[in-house]
Amino acid sequence: MTNYSLVSMAMWLPIILTALAVILAITLRWFSYKERMALIARGFDPDAEKTPEEKLKMLLAAGIIMGLVGLAVTIALLTIGIGIWLLFGLLPLFLGLALVLTALILRPGKPKAAKDEKPAEPQAAAWTQEAVVVEAEEEEPREEEEEAVEEEEDEEDLPF
Repeated sequence: MTNYSLVSMAMWLPIILTALAVILAITLRWFSYKERMALIARGFDPDAEKTPEEKLKMLLAAGIIMGLVGLAVTIALLTIGIGIWLLFGLLPLFLGLALVLTALILRPGKPKAAKDEKPAEPQAAAWTQEAVVVEAEEEEPREEEEEAVEEEEDEEDLPF
């Protein structure tokens, strides 16, 4: 059996990682091509830009993912101890937080009219007996108005 030393493994590690990165890039490009062809086959425009809301959702999702990965790496590196290697976890953590804050800052605000409006209060007159009488009196002229409108519509139908 061959005994591999740490030096020979360290020599092959960058080569293997580079080959895996190239394979990943080619695979992602191939899936992107397949997705584009499927959109064209279905009649969609593959070059259509995303709406600002979709862009903000993607920014928020990327920030949350990067921040959580950075947190996990920081916690894992804390088991070794405090040192310069914590930067490999803290950098993605704070970049993720920056993306989340950017998405929240760029989010469109609510319209001012919706904030200033007060909720509709129930009509106090609807609960009194006097209001029922007033409403009943108001309904009668409405019927007369409906009859007048119907007569006007009948007159409009005449050909002269």
